[in-house]
Amino acid sequence: MKRRFHFSLWLGSIFVFALMAIAVVGPYLAPYDLEYQAKIRQEVVNGKQVMVSPPLPPSKEHFLGTDKWGYDLLTLLLHGAPYTVFITLSIAFIRVLLGTWIGLYIGIQDKEQRWWMAIENAWSYMPVFIPVYFLLRGINVNSELPTFTLVLLFIGLVSVLGTPSVASSVRQKAEQIKESQYVLAAISLGAGRNQIVFRHILPHLKEQLIIILVTEMIAVMTLMGLLGIFDMFVGGTKMTFDPVLYHSITHEWAGLLGSYRGFIYSNYTWIFLVPLGAFMIAIGSFSLLAKGLRDKFEQTYKRTPFI
Repeated sequence: MKRRFHFSLWLGSIFVFALMAIAVVGPYLAPYDLEYQAKIRQEVVNGKQVMVSPPLPPSKEHFLGTDKWGYDLLTLLLHGAPYTVFITLSIAFIRVLLGTWIGLYIGIQDKEQRWWMAIENAWSYMPVFIPVYFLLRGINVNSELPTFTLVLLFIGLVSVLGTPSVASSVRQKAEQIKESQYVLAAISLGAGRNQIVFRHILPHLKEQLIIILVTEMIAVMTLMGLLGIFDMFVGGTKMTFDPVLYHSITHEWAGLLGSYRGFIYSNYTWIFLVPLGAFMIAIGSFSLLAKGLRDKFEQTYKRTPFI
């Protein structure tokens, strides 16, 4: 069978690798300091003195332009990239780790665990956004807690709330594999529960766990985007009065998107489109990678279905 070139897998891998690289070295490549603000200045245009003030459109001096307060958008994006990428990865990894452990434990039981099935059925109708928003609302806005603590609280809360969905997928797959002939034969020969899990079930789950990890990254980024629209920014929200404005302390991309959403109908649309483009590229990269992995694993299984 001729191997098919997986364009989405390669393209998604390249984009995800680029995101990782930007998250690591981005703050060091920023063209300006995080506190830098463009000031009002005079320039000569067509022989006339013209006052130039923020927001400044994209130019050689500011590649992606500045916001209303003179902050360079490229600098903000590069400083916010580590929070956007590594928080997403951390939550997805913790969800998969906990969900795999719970799902395997429940899936290999001889009897149906009704208490867990009740949790799964109830939790499947609960959007994670609702408990996250209301549990963090009183803590996150103008908080006295340090940014690191707020980030840890977000990671812990979102990881725990998203674990049941991962555990449900792993449980269902484990129950299917448990009924396979080779597993039943191993049980009849006296194999223990740990042997069944680590030698027979877990090796057949590795492809699905990789796909679940990537799809959880997409889910986490989507959740961060929804929270950003409702002025709940990861790492802390700074709220100012007169006028009432919300600013992201960490400058993560969903927070920038929420902070600048008011500029979508203004004459300075680049202020909103720049973080929107970065956020969409990040989600699109993980989506391409997930699709490529699915196609790759399906092709491998069709070529060697006995594996």
